Formats: sequence, C-alpha cells, structure tokens
Amino acid sequence: MFVAILLLSVGVVCKSNAQQTAKPVKEKVAETYSRISLTFFMGLAAGVNSAPADAAVNIKFSDKYFNHNLASLVLPLGQDFKMLTFDKKRAYLREMLTKEGVGRKMVAKWFNRQGNGMMNLDYVHQCGLYNASDQDVKMAVAAKRGDAFLKDAGQNLVNKTYVLILVPNDVKSKDDGKIRGWDCQYDFFFYQLIFTPDVVSNFYNVWPYEDDDAAAKQMKVAAFDTLTFKFADAYNKSFQSASVSETLTNNKKPKSLDQLKNDLANRMYEGATFQLDKDLEDFRVKVKVEKLHPTRAKIGKKEALKCDQQFFVYQYKFDESKGTVSPVRQAVVRSTSKIANNKMVATGASPMSSFYQTYGGTIQEGMILQQKLDFGLSLAAGFESGGIGGLSGSLMLRTGQFTNVTGLYLMIDGGYDSGKKSTSSTFTESKYNFLRYSIGLGKGLRLARIVELTPYIQYGIEQTKDKTYKDISTNIIKAGGVLGINLTHNIYLVGSANYYMPFGDISVKNQSDAKSTLSGKTWDTDFNGRSGLSIMGGLRIEF
Repeated sequence: MFVAILLLSVGVVCKSNAQQTAKPVKEKVAETYSRISLTFFMGLAAGVNSAPADAAVNIKFSDKYFNHNLASLVLPLGQDFKMLTFDKKRAYLREMLTKEGVGRKMVAKWFNRQGNGMMNLDYVHQCGLYNASDQDVKMAVAAKRGDAFLKDAGQNLVNKTYVLILVPNDVKSKDDGKIRGWDCQYDFFFYQLIFTPDVVSNFYNVWPYEDDDAAAKQMKVAAFDTLTFKFADAYNKSFQSASVSETLTNNKKPKSLDQLKNDLANRMYEGATFQLDKDLEDFRVKVKVEKLHPTRAKIGKKEALKCDQQFFVYQYKFDESKGTVSPVRQAVVRSTSKIANNKMVATGASPMSSFYQTYGGTIQEGMILQQKLDFGLSLAAGFESGGIGGLSGSLMLRTGQFTNVTGLYLMIDGGYDSGKKSTSSTFTESKYNFLRYSIGLGKGLRLARIVELTPYIQYGIEQTKDKTYKDISTNIIKAGGVLGINLTHNIYLVGSANYYMPFGDISVKNQSDAKSTLSGKTWDTDFNGRSGLSIMGGLRIEF
C-alpha cells in the first residue's frame, strides 16, 4: 500500500520539486576552473612513529592537481611540536615554511629555475596548455594568438599554489596473529602561497635576462635567494583518523606491515584531499554542459572524476529588480561509469563524460556543472508491517568510486520487532523481542529524474532470547526493492517491499554460554509469522 501511495505521489512531488530548485544560492559559484598546484609534506614530530613519513614516497598523488612536490616529502618538526596547541602548530608550520624557503623553492619550480640561476616560462606555459579547456582553445583561436594566449593564462595558475602538510600525532601498529595493520590519528594543515601583485613585482625585478651582463645576472641570481615568499592559512583539520588492516586467517598472501604502512599513508592523503575537494571553492571542478540526453561535459580522468560523484547544475539569471546576475541551482546530477580519458592538451574536441540526473528541473546546454562531493552515505529509518514488522533502519553506501558501477550500494539493514509470541512448546514465554540485521548489495535504477528503484538481496541473522536461552537465532535471506522519491537533493521519501526467508537450524546459547542447535525446529514454525512479505515506509537522508 505504501509503495502504491509513493507512486501516485510522484507527479505532485515532481511539480513541487521543479519549483523549489529555482532559488538563487548564497554561495560563490565560479564559471571557470583552473587546476590546483599542490606541494605535499608528511610532518615528522619527535616521539611519533615514523611509519607514515617513511611511506610518503609511495603515495599515489591525484591526477587532479599539478603535484609540485619538492626533493623531500618529509618535514622534520621541533622537539616540542607535539605539545603545542593546534593553533600554535598552525602558526609554527606557517613560519617554518617561510623560514625554510619553501615558497621560494615552489616559485623556482614554477619558473623552471636552472642550476645557474636562470629562469624561463617553459613549465608555466606547459601547465597553461594542459590546464586549458576546449573553450579556452576556441577563445585562443578567436584572439588570433593561438598557443600564446593559453601560455599567458598559465601564469595565473601560480596564484593557486598550495601546501598540504599531514602531521601524525599517534601511530600504532598491530599484529596479533589474527589481524595486522596500522591506526593513525593526525592533523592536516593547508596553506596558500601569497603571490600578490607587489610580490610578483619584487620577483620580476630580480629576473635574470639573457641580455643582462654577467654582473647584473649575478646580482639578480643572488637577490632571488634572499626573497621571502609567505603563506596564508587556507584550511585546517584536527583529530583526523586513518586505519588499514588485513585479516590473516585463511589469507595466503597477507600484506606485511611495511606494505600496509604504504596503504596508511595513501589513506591519509586521500582523506585530506577529499575534504579539500569537498569544502574549498578553488578545488571544485566547474565545466559547462555540452550535450544532453544524457547530460555530458568535457571533464574526466584529468580531473580525477569517479563514478557517482555529485555535481550541482547552475544557471545564471538576471534579477531585474537588483540589476544583478545570480546563480540558480537548476538540478543535481551524478557521474556515470563512462569517464572520459582526457589526459591530454585540449584541442577543441576533448572527449566527454556522462551524467545522470537525481533532482531538479530541466538541464540545458551551457549551464554550469560544479563538483559537490558528498560521502555517498545514506541513513534511512521507518516502520515496517506485514510478515516482519517493527522499526527498521538502513545504511547505504555508494560504491561507484571503488567498483565503477553506477548506483551500486552496499546495504546494511537492521530492525526491531516486539511483543511476538512463540507457537512452539520449546519457547513458552508470552513475549519475544526480535533483532534482525543483514548485509548485501542493491542496484539503483533511475525510473525518472527524482525516482529511484533499488532491487537488493542481503544475508543476515534474526535473533531473540528468553529465560532459558540468552540467544536464539537463525539465518535469513532478505530480498526486495526500495523505491525512493527525492524531496530535496539529499532527502528521499522511501517505501520498500521486503521478503524474509529464514533458513537453516535454530541456534541457541544457554545461560552458561554453551552453544547448540535445535534439530527438527524451523524459525517460521516455532515463531509464527517470522517470514514472508513486509512493507516499509520512511525517510532516507544522504550525506
């Protein structure tokens, strides 16, 4: 019944949904996107296990950034660093970057400084070409300056030069013969190189030109080594955690602790860059909608695009009363598994990645897609009735970034049902409370812009207890479908049809913790009604 009501309400929700999306947003929405330059360090504080620092060299750095790492990825810290407050740590690291000349080294890398102190724009121009979009290429042709237009644009990339420092506070290994791995609690600090016009002016004053005489060159080369490039706080996070582990039982080729510490360093880096991509405007990919049916845009592996990443679709509209242009969120889309390999200099005919719509109104060519990363994690809760009833909850995790399958969910369900009576002489109490939990996979199928049907199958356990047995349980198979309608881009009205099939023996544990099975007993016979079809209705929120 509830599922039928959901289907009947689709039209109403669709209409109100289209109206609700046409609202100006307060946040900043840029029309263009330039790649970030990222210089990475793993901090090494006295008294902290050096495993992450040792493994820093094996980090797989994202293709989304210009990875401008220097000769060493490890940043040794002072003896008392660990004892500082978080704010003092932030200031300490900012001053250290300046004192150690890290900014000067970053600028030298940008401008291809040679051993003799001479510099050129070759690398900046190269990055400008790689950063250019097809639209930039078309503008370059229109400007009749060709590659020179794109190379000049490359100099603007220097303004988006950042430093990311991960500082482990507590690192522990474990290897007890059953589980092997690492746990790490860490902070991360993020700074932007200050490259304002006055800094640029001072820098170009000491630029050595080929036609300078020997004395002038020598003076400028020496002057560059005295320049100070400072940093501004951009973003910081404390008390982050990362862990990796391997179960050794029946694992013929378990990873060693050395191999796992490489995984730990990568996990730390990925966790930090996810936060940056999620929260910082400069890190959010922006691109125009190129084609429709399906929605397509010219981004892909160059921007580290992965399956099921979320993007908001904006349209710029003119407000006559205010005389201003404001971005209006028109829709929400997610990337499909069709990710374009665009790791090349744009030519005007770059390949396109595809997207599917999950919320909002009509998308048109020329609208702006802006990356809005989320965790892809949903929590659902509701009430179930039928063969199995009571409170019901579900956790759903999008696995697309790992499996490259659109709308594939890892599902973990749980439920509680009370007040049921056994029909067996074995179990004689007047009231039994049941707990059930299951895990499995579901595949989301978009029936309409805001309607998703997710068939699923799960394996689980249902259990109860009484005065004789502290645990009574059996295996269950749970299968069915979840129908969700987007009320907002991340809140669903959900209904599901769930079929429960208990199987196997009834397992019991007595008050002395002795385990056994009850032969000749079946769950849905000894507890009447603990199988069959149930209907659930509730809400789902995605984070």
